[in-house]
Amino acid sequence: MSIKPPFTELKINKSPSGFYQGYSVPISVSSKVLMSALVLWALIWPGNANTILSAWNGSMLNTFNTFYVIAVGLFAFFLFALAIIPSAGRRKLGGVDTVPEFSNFSWFSMMFGAGLGVGLMVFATAEPLGLLGSNPVILDGTVAANSADAVESAYRYTFLHYGFHAWAIYVVTGLSLAYYAYTRDMPLTIRSALTHLFGASTNGALGNIVDAIAVIATILGVSVTIGFGVSQFVEGIYAVTAMEWLMMGTADAPKPSTVGLVAALIVIMGMSILPAVSGVGRGIKYLSNPNLVLSLILLGTFIFFGSFAFAMSTFIQGLADYVIHFVSMSFTAYGPQSLADFIASLPASITH
Repeated sequence: MSIKPPFTELKINKSPSGFYQGYSVPISVSSKVLMSALVLWALIWPGNANTILSAWNGSMLNTFNTFYVIAVGLFAFFLFALAIIPSAGRRKLGGVDTVPEFSNFSWFSMMFGAGLGVGLMVFATAEPLGLLGSNPVILDGTVAANSADAVESAYRYTFLHYGFHAWAIYVVTGLSLAYYAYTRDMPLTIRSALTHLFGASTNGALGNIVDAIAVIATILGVSVTIGFGVSQFVEGIYAVTAMEWLMMGTADAPKPSTVGLVAALIVIMGMSILPAVSGVGRGIKYLSNPNLVLSLILLGTFIFFGSFAFAMSTFIQGLADYVIHFVSMSFTAYGPQSLADFIASLPASITH
């Protein structure tokens, strides 16, 4: 029995001229309309938007929590299998004569900036502190919250969120896009990775819906990162310059002012737009390389001027604990904890 050849005749209708030249009008317009409606909803009726979106988020967590956790675990083991199998691990994405466009350092720099970036700088501290008061080991009564015994499990689940499992999601997505785009010479879109499931159906409305959802999800994800970055940027500038207009609130609980946030947002947006329009090979690479160097300098500062022995011993213990519990954490899902219970479990130094 012969194997049916894969479907590769993916056609996306693009505008031949005008403002949307080279782009799909249905995808572009629908994405903009939906994002604009979402933003206006949040601006005009913030309370209503917060209530409804929070309810949707809780419903999705309760419905898809187990599926998500197990899927991520399968992603990780699938990638380990690809790396171990010689024929798969050596396979080149692209033609026989294809050579890498970027050096290993530049490639890693861009992956580091795009995959972690501000999130790592914020949650490298916030994640372990939050998990010190609430994680599955604490909730089942094995250790007490905010105790010395809870440190190990706090780092265990921090590594779960930022270790191999987190990167497995990025790699599976990137690998799918790269394979279909550079090996099968198909458009670099999410729908291309779904052609083996839906075939020619991805040429129509179904494909447009998939790509529009991908665009919206990407914008929302970047918005969260920018939100953390803007707040951290304002607080960092304030710590260095003590410019009072950047902050508001009380001395015990200061927070970025509206003027400070808007000013920081304009600066960050400007710095982001310039490398984005100049392309991956120029602006993004030139911005990512010094970003990684500065991150390494920051790490070196902590090593030489901080509690290096404590940090490294805790890091190694947490990493070893993560590896030991790798399989069990990959396929064990827990129900979400309510926000009120989570806040009540945090250390007093965080909540006050």
